[in-house]
Amino acid sequence: MQKQAHKTQLFMLAAIFFLAAVIIAQSGLFSRLRVDLTENDLFTLNEGTVNILQDIDENIHLRLFFSDQATQNIPLLRTYHRRVVDFLEELERYGGGKLTVSFIDPVTFSEEEDQASQYGLQALPVGEGGENVFFGIAGTNAIDDVEVIPFLQPDREAFLEYDLAQLVYNLNHPAKRTVGVMSDLPLLGSFDPQAGQVPGQIVFAQLQEMYQVVPVASDTDRIDDVDLLLVVHPKNLTEQTLFAIDQYVMGGGRLMAFVDPMAQAEEVPADPQNPMAQLQADRSSDLAVLFHAWGVGFDKTKVLLDNQHAVSIQASQGQTIRHLGISSWSQGNMNESDIVTSDLNTLNTALAGALTAEEGHLLPILTSSELSMMTNNDAMSLLFNPNALFQNFAADEQSHVIAARLNGPINSAFPTGIEGQSEALAQIEQPQVVLFADVDVLFDRMWVRAQNFFGRQIYSNFADNGALVNNLIDNMTGSADLIQVRARGTSNRPFDKVQEIRRVSEQKYRETENQLLQQLRETENKLNELQRIKGQENQLIISQEQQQEINRFKQRKLEVRKSLREVKRNLNKDIEALGTRLKFINIALVPILLTVLIVFLSWRKSKRKERQYVK
Repeated sequence: MQKQAHKTQLFMLAAIFFLAAVIIAQSGLFSRLRVDLTENDLFTLNEGTVNILQDIDENIHLRLFFSDQATQNIPLLRTYHRRVVDFLEELERYGGGKLTVSFIDPVTFSEEEDQASQYGLQALPVGEGGENVFFGIAGTNAIDDVEVIPFLQPDREAFLEYDLAQLVYNLNHPAKRTVGVMSDLPLLGSFDPQAGQVPGQIVFAQLQEMYQVVPVASDTDRIDDVDLLLVVHPKNLTEQTLFAIDQYVMGGGRLMAFVDPMAQAEEVPADPQNPMAQLQADRSSDLAVLFHAWGVGFDKTKVLLDNQHAVSIQASQGQTIRHLGISSWSQGNMNESDIVTSDLNTLNTALAGALTAEEGHLLPILTSSELSMMTNNDAMSLLFNPNALFQNFAADEQSHVIAARLNGPINSAFPTGIEGQSEALAQIEQPQVVLFADVDVLFDRMWVRAQNFFGRQIYSNFADNGALVNNLIDNMTGSADLIQVRARGTSNRPFDKVQEIRRVSEQKYRETENQLLQQLRETENKLNELQRIKGQENQLIISQEQQQEINRFKQRKLEVRKSLREVKRNLNKDIEALGTRLKFINIALVPILLTVLIVFLSWRKSKRKERQYVK
């Protein structure tokens, strides 16, 4: 009777547990309860991403197209697909019911494959038998706007959250955004009475395809109706204009400012009365009043020289000379955690300056190497031979900031307003400002080459200046939450221990290998010399001792090559030993320990029963 009661209780508990599980699952009570134990918080959304999802105004539908069958033998894509699926499901959980995610397998010759092609997704013929592989996302909103990620590259995993957050934001804000350009340089093109219409810079022609680009007068006293303001090479701005820029930023406006200690792009008209005036003209620009209030230092009389990234140019005499003031920066000079520099390889600048601030106030985008220094821009005015820059060059062994974002609160340069406008915003906690200490980075000659192809201009880029500007504007015209999303870690976990062993092994055996290679070269040289002597039979007869010497060197060559093979095997010996130990632990040791533990627990249980029987 007692056993029956126990069974009834167990059945009731199981039924209660089952019903509770169903109710919790259906209600979504704990749908957002997660414990992220990954090292880089791979499954924890950035606060900015969460805000973007919570601000969705209309229904958004994301469709992930993944060729499941065609990728059966492509583990890299399948592993990354699982990562993308998990992340999309996390986005859907925070979407408040306004974000829907679908997973579609576009099998060959199916309607789903046609749908993926219509959305503009990229198909790669890498599957078995040359089948097309789709792995992209197409998003739509309530008014049928479409945003796509043509192909999800595994090497962009660090930027997966940003790419998806940007896609959702664009679908939620489909209106074309406005970019204002304040500059006296011919960035947007101009009209010359003699030459006619003069085209603008390529990067701005590209922007006009995606944004509404409008000029902003350099003497304006009010900045309205622009999502992003570009101030390029500001010179002699009035107090009213500086106040307008300052208040635009204090009110949450986005600003990209390009200043320069010596802008080569500025064309100074010739003065027939003074031929030297054109060479000695002041080509510098600054926002000193604003920078001082914002806690940013910029010396418009100083030019940055870098010996590690100096570009070789063609001198007037025809020889090639390295110019310390013209630099080609590589990935090592870019901030890898900033989304705007992802996938960029080379950036070119000319006679750039440097930005300074208290630690943490600037988030660098582009920095120099430590083989750099600052010099007066006067030296550049009459520089006919760039080799002269090497005479007084002495690296200051510090990295200089060329481009950066402002970080942290800033104060207004006009906290009490100006005459005629007494009301002013005094501070902003997190400004949306990017500063560049170079203007030439925007101009075609620094990054793009034009060629005439049957009457049409074809452009090919040799640097990524245009891509950087496009990335920055794309990033800055998004939401403030989107700007805060940074690159994050990846699910790829390298074998740090193996890499450490490899480094130690290479250091241990590399010296021996170099010695053996030197011995091998000396032996081969000596052997070749003796062989040449042997070949001249009409001039010299080889003695028996010389023939023995040849045989000895041949034997020595075989021994050295054998030793080299042994050294190369030793390079991987420690790694193979680690692999053997891990295999033993996983295959044998753990099962043995579990078996011993089970046997021990069974023995204790049997002993406990024996004692009960004895009692």
